[in-house]
Amino acid sequence: MQSINIEYTFYLVDPIDMPHALAQLVQGVPLPEGLDRDALLDALMSREEVMSTAIGNGIAIPHVRKFGSESLKTDVVYVAYLFAPVEWKAPDEQPVHTLFLVLASDETRHLQILAQIAKLASDDHFVEFLKTMPAHEALMERVRQMEV
Repeated sequence: MQSINIEYTFYLVDPIDMPHALAQLVQGVPLPEGLDRDALLDALMSREEVMSTAIGNGIAIPHVRKFGSESLKTDVVYVAYLFAPVEWKAPDEQPVHTLFLVLASDETRHLQILAQIAKLASDDHFVEFLKTMPAHEALMERVRQMEV
């Protein structure tokens, strides 16, 4: 299975709530060419209305399959640390402190990436590590170590 490549890490200083956090993230990330920020944000918000992408342990995985993303040539994963955790309708009712935004190039990769992140999120040591808001390089190193 191909490993997760986290493109960028971001820090959301004043997320306020779920809609604001998603808006800040979508505005801050360098989207692949041809992707529309407004369409992505609308799709992410619609997805959250159907069912929360919070998976527990303070982690949410905002993701959508269709929003004009058919042109994606590669998978894109962004991580955002929230300076103030926000309510996200998580199954364990914990507020979210870390987001993994997933934009996958195809359905198979989409499901693989979600499964890989869910596995990482189930590791208490990894979750505690995320709470320290590690720099991009440290996060990638930890992910690689856990994939072995």
